Amino acid sequence: MPVSRANLGRGPAIVTYGGATLFTRNDINLRHTPMLNAVETSMYGTIDKFKRNLSIRIPLTLWGSWENLSVLFPSSILNPTIGASLVGSSDTPLVVLGRNGDQLTYACATLVKLGNLYLGVDSELWAAEVEFLAIVKSNAYPEDAGAYFALATGQSYTDNTFAKTNFKKVRWTGAWGSKTGFGTIIPQKGFQVTWQLEYDEINVDGYGTVDVTLKNFLGGVKCIPIGPTLAQIEAQSNAQGSAHGTLLSNGTVAAADLTLTGGSSSVVLKSAGMTENGYMFGIEPLRQGEVAWETTRGFTAGAANAVATVG
Repeated sequence: MPVSRANLGRGPAIVTYGGATLFTRNDINLRHTPMLNAVETSMYGTIDKFKRNLSIRIPLTLWGSWENLSVLFPSSILNPTIGASLVGSSDTPLVVLGRNGDQLTYACATLVKLGNLYLGVDSELWAAEVEFLAIVKSNAYPEDAGAYFALATGQSYTDNTFAKTNFKKVRWTGAWGSKTGFGTIIPQKGFQVTWQLEYDEINVDGYGTVDVTLKNFLGGVKCIPIGPTLAQIEAQSNAQGSAHGTLLSNGTVAAADLTLTGGSSSVVLKSAGMTENGYMFGIEPLRQGEVAWETTRGFTAGAANAVATVG
Protein backbone atom coordinates (compact mmCIF):
# COMPACT_ATOMS: atom_id res chain seq x y z
CA MET A 1 0.00 0.00 0.00
CA PRO A 2 1.48 3.39 -0.96
CA VAL A 3 1.89 6.10 1.68
CA SER A 4 -0.07 9.33 1.35
CA ARG A 5 1.62 12.39 2.82
CA ALA A 6 -1.84 13.65 3.73
CA ASN A 7 -1.82 11.00 6.48
CA LEU A 8 1.45 12.23 7.99
CA GLY A 9 -0.01 14.81 10.34
CA ARG A 10 2.57 16.52 12.52
CA GLY A 11 3.85 19.85 13.78
CA PRO A 12 4.23 21.80 17.03
CA ALA A 13 1.36 23.20 19.07
CA ILE A 14 0.39 25.91 21.50
CA VAL A 15 -1.47 25.28 24.74
CA THR A 16 -4.13 27.56 26.16
CA TYR A 17 -5.34 27.34 29.74
CA GLY A 18 -7.01 29.81 32.07
CA GLY A 19 -6.54 32.69 29.64
CA ALA A 20 -2.82 31.99 29.18
CA THR A 21 -1.06 30.80 26.04
CA LEU A 22 1.80 28.43 26.85
CA PHE A 23 4.73 27.74 24.52
CA THR A 24 6.92 24.71 25.06
CA ARG A 25 10.63 24.10 24.61
CA ASN A 26 10.17 20.40 23.86
CA ASP A 27 7.59 18.36 22.00
CA ILE A 28 4.23 17.74 23.67
CA ASN A 29 3.56 14.05 24.32
CA LEU A 30 -0.02 13.27 25.35
CA ARG A 31 -0.82 9.73 26.46
CA HIS A 32 -4.32 8.45 27.22
CA THR A 33 -3.89 5.45 29.51
CA PRO A 34 -6.98 4.23 31.36
CA MET A 35 -6.54 2.29 34.58
CA LEU A 36 -7.27 -1.36 33.78
CA ASN A 37 -7.83 -4.06 36.38
CA ALA A 38 -7.40 -7.74 35.67
CA VAL A 39 -10.30 -10.21 35.66
CA GLU A 40 -8.87 -13.26 37.41
CA THR A 41 -10.00 -16.87 37.49
CA SER A 42 -8.56 -19.85 39.31
CA MET A 43 -8.98 -22.10 36.28
CA TYR A 44 -7.67 -19.86 33.48
CA GLY A 45 -5.75 -17.08 35.17
CA THR A 46 -6.22 -13.58 33.75
CA ILE A 47 -8.96 -13.74 31.14
CA ASP A 48 -9.62 -10.03 30.56
CA LYS A 49 -9.33 -6.54 31.97
CA PHE A 50 -11.92 -3.91 32.83
CA LYS A 51 -11.59 -0.15 32.82
CA ARG A 52 -11.71 1.36 36.29
CA ASN A 53 -10.61 4.97 35.90
CA LEU A 54 -9.12 7.58 33.61
CA SER A 55 -7.11 10.63 34.56
CA ILE A 56 -4.83 12.10 31.91
CA ARG A 57 -1.49 13.67 32.74
CA ILE A 58 -0.40 16.56 30.54
CA PRO A 59 3.32 17.35 31.06
CA LEU A 60 4.75 20.48 29.45
CA THR A 61 8.36 21.66 29.31
CA LEU A 62 8.06 25.40 28.87
CA TRP A 63 10.46 27.63 26.98
CA GLY A 64 12.60 30.12 28.92
CA SER A 65 10.07 32.90 29.41
CA TRP A 66 8.98 34.69 32.59
CA GLU A 67 5.26 34.96 31.82
CA ASN A 68 1.80 33.64 32.75
CA LEU A 69 2.90 33.53 36.38
CA SER A 70 -0.60 33.81 37.84
CA VAL A 71 -1.57 30.64 35.95
CA LEU A 72 1.64 28.69 36.52
CA PHE A 73 1.97 29.77 40.18
CA PRO A 74 -1.62 30.38 41.30
CA SER A 75 -2.20 31.97 44.68
CA SER A 76 -4.48 29.05 45.59
CA ILE A 77 -1.35 26.87 45.67
CA LEU A 78 1.28 29.35 46.88
CA ASN A 79 -1.05 30.29 49.75
CA PRO A 80 -2.72 26.91 50.10
CA THR A 81 -5.92 25.98 51.84
CA ILE A 82 -5.25 22.36 52.71
CA GLY A 83 -8.20 20.17 51.76
CA ALA A 84 -9.50 22.57 49.12
CA SER A 85 -10.30 21.47 45.58
CA LEU A 86 -7.61 22.20 43.00
CA VAL A 87 -10.25 21.92 40.29
CA GLY A 88 -12.72 24.40 41.71
CA SER A 89 -16.47 24.60 41.23
CA SER A 90 -16.34 24.93 37.43
CA ASP A 91 -14.39 23.16 34.71
CA THR A 92 -11.35 24.84 33.16
CA PRO A 93 -10.55 23.47 29.69
CA LEU A 94 -7.03 22.98 28.39
CA VAL A 95 -6.62 23.21 24.62
CA VAL A 96 -3.71 21.89 22.57
CA LEU A 97 -3.83 23.37 19.06
CA GLY A 98 -1.41 22.18 16.41
CA ARG A 99 -0.19 24.48 13.69
CA ASN A 100 -1.77 22.12 11.15
CA GLY A 101 -5.21 22.53 12.75
CA ASP A 102 -5.30 19.34 14.84
CA GLN A 103 -6.81 20.14 18.22
CA LEU A 104 -7.34 18.35 21.52
CA THR A 105 -9.60 20.01 24.08
CA TYR A 106 -9.53 18.56 27.58
CA ALA A 107 -12.81 19.53 29.19
CA CYS A 108 -11.62 19.73 32.80
CA ALA A 109 -7.94 20.21 33.65
CA THR A 110 -6.09 21.44 36.70
CA LEU A 111 -2.48 22.22 37.55
CA VAL A 112 -0.96 19.49 39.75
CA LYS A 113 2.79 20.10 39.40
CA LEU A 114 4.58 23.44 39.51
CA GLY A 115 7.68 23.80 37.37
CA ASN A 116 11.00 23.78 39.18
CA LEU A 117 13.18 26.76 38.31
CA TYR A 118 16.84 27.42 37.61
CA LEU A 119 17.42 31.05 38.43
CA GLY A 120 20.54 32.11 36.59
CA VAL A 121 22.13 32.19 33.16
CA ASP A 122 23.89 28.85 32.69
CA SER A 123 20.89 26.49 32.44
CA GLU A 124 17.23 26.44 31.40
CA LEU A 125 14.84 28.60 33.43
CA TRP A 126 12.22 25.84 33.56
CA ALA A 127 14.25 23.02 35.09
CA ALA A 128 11.37 20.53 35.12
CA GLU A 129 7.98 20.00 33.55
CA VAL A 130 4.79 21.61 34.71
CA GLU A 131 1.95 19.11 34.76
CA PHE A 132 -1.79 19.33 34.38
CA LEU A 133 -4.30 16.59 35.15
CA ALA A 134 -7.43 16.15 33.04
CA ILE A 135 -10.41 14.38 34.61
CA VAL A 136 -14.04 13.74 33.71
CA LYS A 137 -15.95 16.96 33.25
CA SER A 138 -18.63 18.05 35.69
CA ASN A 139 -22.09 16.48 35.39
CA ALA A 140 -20.95 13.84 32.90
CA TYR A 141 -20.77 10.07 32.88
CA PRO A 142 -17.37 8.64 31.90
CA GLU A 143 -18.97 7.01 28.86
CA ASP A 144 -20.47 10.27 27.55
CA ALA A 145 -19.07 11.68 24.33
CA GLY A 146 -16.46 14.32 25.16
CA ALA A 147 -16.53 13.51 28.87
CA TYR A 148 -12.75 13.85 28.99
CA PHE A 149 -11.58 15.36 25.71
CA ALA A 150 -12.61 16.22 22.19
CA LEU A 151 -10.46 15.68 19.10
CA ALA A 152 -10.92 17.95 16.10
CA THR A 153 -9.09 18.56 12.85
CA GLY A 154 -9.03 21.43 10.41
CA GLN A 155 -9.21 24.08 13.12
CA SER A 156 -8.00 27.60 12.46
CA TYR A 157 -4.54 28.26 13.90
CA THR A 158 -3.77 31.80 14.97
CA ASP A 159 -1.13 33.07 17.35
CA ASN A 160 -0.25 36.65 18.20
CA THR A 161 0.86 36.19 21.81
CA PHE A 162 4.46 34.98 21.58
CA ALA A 163 6.68 37.55 23.30
CA LYS A 164 10.41 37.12 22.81
CA THR A 165 10.87 40.01 25.24
CA ASN A 166 9.74 37.71 28.08
CA PHE A 167 12.85 35.54 27.69
CA LYS A 168 14.62 35.47 31.07
CA LYS A 169 18.37 35.01 31.48
CA VAL A 170 19.77 37.33 34.15
CA ARG A 171 21.97 37.26 37.23
CA TRP A 172 20.05 36.47 40.40
CA THR A 173 20.98 37.26 43.97
CA GLY A 174 19.43 36.25 47.26
CA ALA A 175 18.79 37.77 50.67
CA TRP A 176 17.85 35.69 53.70
CA GLY A 177 16.05 38.06 56.00
CA SER A 178 18.47 40.26 57.93
CA LYS A 179 20.87 37.45 58.77
CA THR A 180 24.52 38.43 59.02
CA GLY A 181 26.39 37.55 55.83
CA PHE A 182 23.25 36.65 53.89
CA GLY A 183 22.26 40.12 52.70
CA THR A 184 23.59 39.48 49.19
CA ILE A 185 23.95 35.83 48.24
CA ILE A 186 25.62 35.19 44.89
CA PRO A 187 24.95 31.62 43.69
CA GLN A 188 27.97 29.98 42.05
CA LYS A 189 25.73 27.74 39.93
CA GLY A 190 22.40 29.53 40.08
CA PHE A 191 19.49 28.98 42.45
CA GLN A 192 17.64 25.68 42.09
CA VAL A 193 14.05 26.23 43.20
CA THR A 194 11.91 23.15 43.77
CA TRP A 195 8.25 22.69 44.67
CA GLN A 196 6.57 19.83 46.50
CA LEU A 197 2.86 19.76 45.71
CA GLU A 198 0.93 16.81 47.13
CA TYR A 199 -2.64 16.04 46.19
CA ASP A 200 -5.23 13.27 46.37
CA GLU A 201 -7.56 12.24 43.58
CA ILE A 202 -11.16 11.94 44.77
CA ASN A 203 -12.77 8.85 43.26
CA VAL A 204 -16.39 7.76 43.03
CA ASP A 205 -17.26 4.16 42.20
CA GLY A 206 -18.22 3.92 38.54
CA TYR A 207 -17.14 7.50 37.83
CA GLY A 208 -13.43 7.42 38.63
CA THR A 209 -11.60 10.61 39.53
CA VAL A 210 -14.06 13.49 39.89
CA ASP A 211 -11.99 16.01 41.86
CA VAL A 212 -8.48 16.71 43.12
CA THR A 213 -7.78 17.80 46.70
CA LEU A 214 -4.76 19.83 47.81
CA LYS A 215 -2.89 17.88 50.47
CA ASN A 216 0.37 19.76 51.07
CA PHE A 217 2.69 22.34 49.53
CA LEU A 218 6.31 23.26 50.26
CA GLY A 219 9.09 25.11 48.50
CA GLY A 220 12.84 24.64 48.57
CA VAL A 221 16.03 26.30 47.32
CA LYS A 222 19.58 25.07 46.85
CA CYS A 223 22.72 26.97 45.90
CA ILE A 224 26.44 27.23 46.50
CA PRO A 225 26.47 30.63 48.21
CA ILE A 226 29.19 33.20 47.61
CA GLY A 227 29.03 35.96 50.22
CA PRO A 228 28.56 34.43 53.65
CA THR A 229 31.66 33.09 55.36
CA LEU A 230 31.97 29.52 56.59
CA ALA A 231 31.41 30.76 60.13
CA GLN A 232 28.31 32.72 59.10
CA ILE A 233 26.85 29.66 57.35
CA GLU A 234 27.62 27.48 60.34
CA ALA A 235 25.95 30.00 62.64
CA GLN A 236 22.68 29.49 60.75
CA SER A 237 22.96 25.72 60.34
CA ASN A 238 20.54 23.45 62.20
CA ALA A 239 22.96 20.53 61.99
CA GLN A 240 24.62 21.44 65.30
CA GLY A 241 23.73 23.65 68.21
CA SER A 242 19.99 22.96 68.45
CA ALA A 243 18.28 20.26 70.48
CA HIS A 244 16.53 17.34 68.85
CA GLY A 245 12.86 18.26 68.64
CA THR A 246 13.58 21.89 67.79
CA LEU A 247 11.36 23.31 65.05
CA LEU A 248 13.08 24.24 61.78
CA SER A 249 11.42 27.65 62.02
CA ASN A 250 13.22 28.21 65.33
CA GLY A 251 16.44 26.25 64.93
CA THR A 252 19.58 27.96 66.16
CA VAL A 253 17.92 31.19 64.98
CA ALA A 254 14.45 31.94 63.64
CA ALA A 255 13.56 31.22 60.02
CA ALA A 256 13.24 34.17 57.66
CA ASP A 257 12.03 34.92 54.15
CA LEU A 258 14.54 33.95 51.46
CA THR A 259 14.11 36.50 48.66
CA LEU A 260 15.62 35.75 45.26
CA THR A 261 15.81 38.68 42.85
CA GLY A 262 16.69 38.87 39.17
CA GLY A 263 16.10 42.27 37.62
CA SER A 264 12.46 43.15 38.27
CA SER A 265 11.51 39.52 39.03
CA SER A 266 11.46 37.78 42.36
CA VAL A 267 10.80 34.46 44.06
CA VAL A 268 10.25 34.52 47.82
CA LEU A 269 10.40 31.38 49.95
CA LYS A 270 8.54 32.32 53.12
CA SER A 271 9.85 31.51 56.60
CA ALA A 272 12.72 29.51 55.12
CA GLY A 273 14.97 27.46 57.35
CA MET A 274 18.33 25.90 56.48
CA THR A 275 17.97 22.14 56.09
CA GLU A 276 21.41 21.16 54.83
CA ASN A 277 24.93 22.48 54.47
CA GLY A 278 28.39 21.00 54.18
CA TYR A 279 31.94 21.37 52.94
CA MET A 280 33.80 20.41 49.78
CA PHE A 281 37.51 19.67 49.40
CA GLY A 282 39.07 19.56 45.96
CA ILE A 283 40.73 21.58 43.21
CA GLU A 284 37.59 23.21 41.76
CA PRO A 285 34.71 23.06 44.26
CA LEU A 286 34.22 25.92 46.66
CA ARG A 287 34.78 25.04 50.28
CA GLN A 288 31.28 25.95 51.50
CA GLY A 289 29.49 23.40 49.33
CA GLU A 290 25.77 23.46 48.62
CA VAL A 291 23.30 24.94 51.09
CA ALA A 292 19.61 24.01 51.12
CA TRP A 293 16.58 25.81 52.54
CA GLU A 294 12.96 24.78 52.88
CA THR A 295 9.82 26.75 53.63
CA THR A 296 7.93 26.52 56.88
CA ARG A 297 4.38 27.79 57.40
CA GLY A 298 4.17 31.06 59.25
CA PHE A 299 1.10 32.29 61.13
CA THR A 300 -0.17 35.77 61.91
CA ALA A 301 -2.77 36.02 64.68
CA GLY A 302 -3.51 32.33 64.14
CA ALA A 303 -4.02 32.66 60.38
CA ALA A 304 -1.70 30.79 58.02
CA ASN A 305 0.57 32.85 55.79
CA ALA A 306 1.56 32.15 52.20
CA VAL A 307 4.29 29.59 51.53
CA ALA A 308 5.84 31.50 48.62
CA THR A 309 5.36 34.29 46.11
CA VAL A 310 6.49 34.46 42.48
CA GLY A 311 6.39 37.69 40.54
